[in-house]
Amino acid sequence: MITDELPYSELRYRRLFEAARDGILIVDPETRKIVDVNPFLMEFLGYDYGEFIGKELFEIGLLKDEAASQAAFRQLQATGYIRYDDLPLETKDGRRLDVEFVSNLYQDGDQQVIQCNIRDISARKLAKTALRESEERFKLVARAVSDVVWDWNLTTGSLWWNDGFLTTFGFIAGEIAPSVEFWTSRIHPDERSRVAEVIQQSLATAEESWTTEYRFKRKDGSYAFVRDHGYILRDGDGKGVRMVGGMRDLTEQKIMEAQYLRAQRMEGIGTLAGGIAHDLNNVLTPIMMSIELLKADSDNDPARRKILDVINISCRRGAELVRQVLSFARGLDGQRVAIRLWRLIDDLEGIIGGTFPSNIKIVTQVPDELWPITGDPSQLHQVLLNLAVNARDAMPQGGTLTFSASNLMLDAQFAGTSREAKPGPHVLLQVGDTGVGIPPEVRERIFEPFFTTKQPGQGTGLGLATVHTIVKSHGGFLDVESEVGRGTAFKIYLPAGLPRQTADSVLPIPTDLPLGRDELVLVVDDEFSIRLITQQTLEAFGYRVITACNGAEAIALYAKQPEQIAVVLTDMMMPIMDGAATIEVLMHINPSVKIIVASGIASRENLAKATRVDVHDFLAKPYTAPTLLKQIRDVLDRPANIMR
Repeated sequence: MITDELPYSELRYRRLFEAARDGILIVDPETRKIVDVNPFLMEFLGYDYGEFIGKELFEIGLLKDEAASQAAFRQLQATGYIRYDDLPLETKDGRRLDVEFVSNLYQDGDQQVIQCNIRDISARKLAKTALRESEERFKLVARAVSDVVWDWNLTTGSLWWNDGFLTTFGFIAGEIAPSVEFWTSRIHPDERSRVAEVIQQSLATAEESWTTEYRFKRKDGSYAFVRDHGYILRDGDGKGVRMVGGMRDLTEQKIMEAQYLRAQRMEGIGTLAGGIAHDLNNVLTPIMMSIELLKADSDNDPARRKILDVINISCRRGAELVRQVLSFARGLDGQRVAIRLWRLIDDLEGIIGGTFPSNIKIVTQVPDELWPITGDPSQLHQVLLNLAVNARDAMPQGGTLTFSASNLMLDAQFAGTSREAKPGPHVLLQVGDTGVGIPPEVRERIFEPFFTTKQPGQGTGLGLATVHTIVKSHGGFLDVESEVGRGTAFKIYLPAGLPRQTADSVLPIPTDLPLGRDELVLVVDDEFSIRLITQQTLEAFGYRVITACNGAEAIALYAKQPEQIAVVLTDMMMPIMDGAATIEVLMHINPSVKIIVASGIASRENLAKATRVDVHDFLAKPYTAPTLLKQIRDVLDRPANIMR
């Protein structure tokens, strides 16, 4: 207690002792008993003064037991100092606290004294735990989303990426460096300085975030279009110390936007080309008529007749070009009659057989029972001829040109997974070659009018544009499969009629389709129509089905019943959480989960993206009900340890 009779130095110490906001104990080093305690500690622990005095430290819960107390005092005698950064301590009413404990042995006149300082670190420890848990949650969420998530420490320059970086850009763990230099080195050189300027400008001002788009190099050397968005965390002085953000791969979106713009451009070009072609026809018609008159008045002059023949050939070539332009622009609604495709193919084989190089082998595979189609024979002949000429040009060293056709009944499942297809009977006409193939960047533009990869003077760029227009005008649609160095196949789907005996009755459901055994299938796709038709198909053949519109929803559904779900059918391109990230999390939940990947872009690249997480079953959209049912039955019946 403070009294005016105490010396000044002791009085000053006493005032500090009693006003301190840390707990203080004074201990006799000989008896190890508490001889004094400050008011803060009494209030802090809820004990009275008398409940402290004469007790050892372990008796008030500061040290584990008497043995621990003896060990601590031996260390204190040897070093004069002991410290515990985190000790549990219980209050009188049973609350558990965490404290920092520091003890010093010092000389007070002719005797030694031990002073113990006790500081409450419970709030600090809770904050530290909360921060750690927050960091763990951040990283778990970052793993679950399909976007690329990053965390940049501006002080150290370290840059952390989530697993989305690996799946988005084709890397595997260990191939990426946690540094800013690794990131900036993969930004396209033409955009690197602009991106750096955007970030530096945001850091120099009071902005809380920044957004920019640029091209980022994948592992395979190709570039992805990305949108990068970062949030800036600043210290008390407003200086940026950390940034967190995310990158989204916009490549597919950019491709779709480009396709939409090309479609608009093609419509405009078509309108313009139609007007020009009409005017050219008006110009060419009198010229061609005049040639015949001039021939009749040439007095059999050979030189003059030769000149007129050249003019005539040139005019006819011009007229043919005009016809192709009109065919592209307006579709040329010609006469529609019943057609047997085998006759068209047979006629075409006779024409090209004598004009194509001898090192090109021509193969035809057309069954006799091919269903009839209705259309314009001359236009469909032009389709086959244009494709044959392109195939010839793609095989400068020779190869095989194949014409094949088959009957194909497109069901509701197929139509539900294709924007252009309609259910019903079709004839599938294929023109394939073993040539150089079409690079992916070119494949996107092959149906554009006036686009060509041929040398000037060797092509107008209207051939495939005309093919597309004619097929569309016949109610059909096209698909192209190509691989550089291995060849190209054009698939043309044309609506067909059915023979009378078939048309008079409903087509029977194939009896050889495998049935389900009440297995539960999880269908994951962001397109409602695809989820609906796939569910209806599977349920009609003995399966139970649950659906999810994105990967996050699929994970939640699967986590509730991993043992009940027999197989997962998932799309690859989805918002929120894509197929690759979904598959990775599913396999983390259940390493033996059976998964089938579905994709509208049937390419090796998509399949490779899936197989990085050990998925080998691939279903190309659009797919028919038989294809779907056979694939699911095959996966379900296959032993779990056998992969394809």
